[in-house]
Amino acid sequence: MSKLDNLVPLLAPEALVRVASPKAMKAGQELFKNNAVSDIVVDGDSVRGKVKGTHPVPHSTSLKRVVTRGGKGTKLECNCSCPTFTDGWEKICHHGVALALELRKQFLAGGELTMTQNPWVTNVDAKSQNRYQIEQRRGVWNVTVFGAGSAVSAAKRKRQGMAMVDKLIQHFLDQEIDETDDGAHVLEDVALAGMLYFAREASVSIKGVGKLIFVPEPLVLRVEAETRDKDHRVELRAFLQHKHSEREFEVDKGRIIVGAPTWFLWPETAEIFLVPETPPWTLEAIAKRPLIVMDASVAAEEMDKLSESLQSVGVPQRDVFNLASDSREVDNFIVTIVGGANKIAVTLAARYDNVTLSVSGHEPESARYSATVSASGGDQTIAFYRDIEAETRARQVLYDGKLRWSDADEAFVALGDTAIEFIVAGLPLLPEAWEKKVPKLPKLRSKSPSPSISVKSAGGSVLDVEAVVDVEGETGLISFRDLLRWLHEGRRWVELADGSVAKLDPKILEPVAEAAGSLQFDKQGNSEVSTLELGTLARLLQEVPTAKVAKDVKKLMANMTGKRSARAPRKAKALTAKLRDYQKSGYAWLWQLHDNQMAGILADDMGLGKTVQALALLAKAKESDGDMPSLIIGPTSVLGVWRQEVKKWAPSLSVLVWHGTDRSENRRLLKKTDVVVTSYAILRRDIADLAKIRFRYVILDEAQYIKNWTTSTAKSAKKLKADHRLALSGTPIENHLVDLWAIFDFLAPGFLGKLSEFQKNYVKPIEDGDHKAIETLRARIRPFIMRRRKEDVASELPPKTEQTIFVQFGRSQLALYNRILKAAKTEIDTRVGEVGIEKSQMTILAALTRLRQVCTDPRLLSLPEGSAVPPSTKMDAFRELIAECVGSGRKALVFSQFVEMQKLIAEVLEELEIEFLWLHGGTTNREELVNRFQQKSGPPVFLISLRAGGAGLTLTEADTVIHYDPWWNPAVEDQATDRVHRIGQDKPVMVYRLVVEHTVEQKMVELGAEKRKIAESALGRDTRVGKKLTMEDVDDLLATPVSGSAAWDEV
Repeated sequence: MSKLDNLVPLLAPEALVRVASPKAMKAGQELFKNNAVSDIVVDGDSVRGKVKGTHPVPHSTSLKRVVTRGGKGTKLECNCSCPTFTDGWEKICHHGVALALELRKQFLAGGELTMTQNPWVTNVDAKSQNRYQIEQRRGVWNVTVFGAGSAVSAAKRKRQGMAMVDKLIQHFLDQEIDETDDGAHVLEDVALAGMLYFAREASVSIKGVGKLIFVPEPLVLRVEAETRDKDHRVELRAFLQHKHSEREFEVDKGRIIVGAPTWFLWPETAEIFLVPETPPWTLEAIAKRPLIVMDASVAAEEMDKLSESLQSVGVPQRDVFNLASDSREVDNFIVTIVGGANKIAVTLAARYDNVTLSVSGHEPESARYSATVSASGGDQTIAFYRDIEAETRARQVLYDGKLRWSDADEAFVALGDTAIEFIVAGLPLLPEAWEKKVPKLPKLRSKSPSPSISVKSAGGSVLDVEAVVDVEGETGLISFRDLLRWLHEGRRWVELADGSVAKLDPKILEPVAEAAGSLQFDKQGNSEVSTLELGTLARLLQEVPTAKVAKDVKKLMANMTGKRSARAPRKAKALTAKLRDYQKSGYAWLWQLHDNQMAGILADDMGLGKTVQALALLAKAKESDGDMPSLIIGPTSVLGVWRQEVKKWAPSLSVLVWHGTDRSENRRLLKKTDVVVTSYAILRRDIADLAKIRFRYVILDEAQYIKNWTTSTAKSAKKLKADHRLALSGTPIENHLVDLWAIFDFLAPGFLGKLSEFQKNYVKPIEDGDHKAIETLRARIRPFIMRRRKEDVASELPPKTEQTIFVQFGRSQLALYNRILKAAKTEIDTRVGEVGIEKSQMTILAALTRLRQVCTDPRLLSLPEGSAVPPSTKMDAFRELIAECVGSGRKALVFSQFVEMQKLIAEVLEELEIEFLWLHGGTTNREELVNRFQQKSGPPVFLISLRAGGAGLTLTEADTVIHYDPWWNPAVEDQATDRVHRIGQDKPVMVYRLVVEHTVEQKMVELGAEKRKIAESALGRDTRVGKKLTMEDVDDLLATPVSGSAAWDEV
């Protein structure tokens, strides 16, 4: 036999409780039950294993049998990697307890154990050769060993060979505390208990009892409680019971041998039993007092104490208490419901005969119930086992009804719709036999509430809106405001004023709630709505077909939302221009805004005559309201255009261009001039003076200039005082939806909410593809934006054809691009890794600019001195294209954003002996250059900086536009193109874009298409949406070109 046999007795629960705390015992037993022990390896009389607790990594735990000081006994030592052990809190931690129990289980079951030594190497003779005589004297045990018929002395035994069983028994005999004159060993209980464990196959007798019969099945503790008839006091009787035969043994009639393990000797039959599950001190206490009589008032409490004590060392209390009434079945369940439509609380109880017990959301810690009740003859104790399975099934019925347990309410609860749905649908599904205590249930309405709305004018810019809710022909049961609140909360049911409930029809009411948007209603359903809310109101009325709207309001809404064109007022006598039909509609719309004190954006395509429509408005306002100055603010490039247009189309209006270093000399004219024109730059400088004057109109031309609301330009514009405000822009959304918010923040502050609200309600949802958010925004802004496209209203315009010419790199230019691309990727990845993509914008744009310069012409780069500069294939393509255009008699605009690139293009034009004009940021004689080009005999090419001349010019003499390098913002390119394709153009227009294939330029064109989608989705042409520039976009921009894309080889 291996040394493991010596270790096993120390692993029994009754032995472990001597070295482990109750807390460690309880936790260790839980780990043992949960199969937390693995990888057990036995090494002689020590064992190690892995124990998985709450920590993700299993703890390494080991146990070892060591001899005590003096060599008179043995004990168990533990070593573990857990904090509980290493901090010195426990002698044996809960991981050690779990390992001990698992090892003992496997050993007793004959399970497979991993050993470092093969136990089969030695042929063991397990048969005992000795007899053992035991006698109890003065509280200790005398053990005499007989071999071959006579007592054998210790010295002789050591000289003789022994069977393995005898050697194991000898181990315990060596723990003697004394030796008698006749050679008997004097042992205490613990040593004798260990000896008996290995003496089960030997011949052992006890004087006065006889030869022992070792019974393999153990005894277990049982406790019975009975109420005495004579005095109604409770008797608690404890006894031991054989697990299989159910024989009972009175503890005080036998003998207890305390040790590891503990034995119980029944002298009448010389039987001896193991008692593994009951602590020896409990047995000794019971032996002294096997019967306890106590008052009923304390009996239940004392039984609970005993139960907890036994459970702390791993004895299941159901295996202990053998109660008089034992288990009972549930007679019935009782549910009690309190609450209403917003919350219900349901209590569940189980009736056992004449006892009703509450059933909570937690399974009770103990199935045993005991209580003291008053009876005719006095108090008595009632004790039984609850039917846990039946209670669990009943609890699940409530959970299936979507109730949840609340410790705070001590009930199963449901909130909101779930509460109503339980009352309506869940309650009838409860088992029919259950007793139900339910208050009067609310009446269930058969039809969904439906709103009715009426609208009339309250004078000025205010409309009176009244909304009532009808429920089966009744009103006043719920306000429209409360109905909207319930809908916004996602409710499916609503509680009405009379206590009844109605189910909401989402198909009808959800669109109403969405359309109501920002409209505010009082308790009576009334709302004073500003005309700024026309779009939202119109959408709401669309969802309520029965709405009653006053004629004047209906006409205003139809005009402002585009359902029909407003009737244009007679144009002012001061206006000499003949308006086209769509311009008349624009003029009528502008006058409708004027009449109703509203602001707006005229967002017609470039070239459709926004200027003349605005002049028609100003001329009519002067004719109608008298003299008062109006201020027009635009880019410097358009100041001359406005002056010319005023003189051409409204010559009777006085005009002052507030610009130049000598402008202060004309200060006195500011209040006396009909139309004052200035630039955004001058606005910033002169805001203190301009803010002192009240203007009839402040009109922002190219209003996208204030898209950055944090700039001094935008802040200055908002400081101006005016009766009316108007924005002109063919591209109110250049890059992001926030551009639109910035313009409306000037026109009507607060109309689209705070910026954070706008981003939350519109920007983020729209960029995520939320079409409802698009429709809500459209509806809100529709009355205040008029946008027409050339293809829709200017059918007389000649066709415009656009073509992208894809250019491929030569080999050396491709190699240069890839080299710079590699460096850019490294630089950007490093920067983004350090500060994130939001704070890396400058690094990204700088790197992308270098790549774009390689595409346009490598000469733009600052390459190391002496480096070979590869030729530009795009310049070669441009050379051919411009020569062909001029050679065929066409006139062209050439746009580029790089000043240095414009110089290189100028060199090519000079080389080709093509006459050209050049307009850039430093040009001072803009009007002179424009006039020269517009002459039929003027130069055939106009080289223009994209930013300096992309807006405010009319260059209809050209019929060709060449964009040499793409720009991030497609709207800027479109504006530049519309210098040619606009009213007054009588020739087909050809637009060319030169793009290097498979490079950052091609990716820019693709991203530009996404930006167009954002603008179109908000302004009404498209429901698709764009997206923000993400790291994925950056990776796409930095994609490596196909290595074999070079079409031309340099010689």
